[in-house]
Amino acid sequence: MKIHLLVIADSLHYDSGLNSRQSYIDQFVQQLERGGQEVIVTYHAPMAISTIAEVLQRVPLRRYDLIILQIANRHLRDSRLALRPTAGTRFVEHVMAWKLRIQSVLGAIRPLNEVYAHLSMILETLRFHRSRVILMTPFPHREPVSGWLRRKGSAILKSEGHHRGFRVFDVQALVDSREEFFSTGDRERLNAISHELIGRRLYDFYRTEPSMTTGPLKQDT
Repeated sequence: MKIHLLVIADSLHYDSGLNSRQSYIDQFVQQLERGGQEVIVTYHAPMAISTIAEVLQRVPLRRYDLIILQIANRHLRDSRLALRPTAGTRFVEHVMAWKLRIQSVLGAIRPLNEVYAHLSMILETLRFHRSRVILMTPFPHREPVSGWLRRKGSAILKSEGHHRGFRVFDVQALVDSREEFFSTGDRERLNAISHELIGRRLYDFYRTEPSMTTGPLKQDT
């Protein structure tokens, strides 16, 4: 059996430091191949979240048996903060994280608003293909501000995805911000063990989680 797989992702779908075929997508594909399936993968990566809806409108979506989206990693981080901080900067980061929490109570957070707006357009573009789509939540992040943004972004994606009838694979329920999940000395990039775990669990999710709908689903033609 032949499966055509479309992957829409940002640059973290294949983290630096990984060897060939160690990314979670590679692990997922290997599981399919072990099941006797021939997999043809088309990548649109890395992609900024602001361009995804426009690209999807040009892609022949009916050609694909499965579409995996893993978005918003790059958008939901504070690029001003060092990935390898000094001891003196950690206190400042935690103060900034608490300020962000307070700001979220008093008003909206711009990166989260932008993710919500772009996600709405993406899901609308995919609505007639949702039975073949798996949404993946953003990866965790060990830096406090970016970690908070990723968690809140994951909550938005889960809520909107389920509401619109999409299957959502929650990465952060599987891999959290503990040091053992990350490359040595890096607070953003997951290590090979994490990618293997995500890929294998994604395969289990694909095999066992039924497609979701919130109402009558228009059949693809």
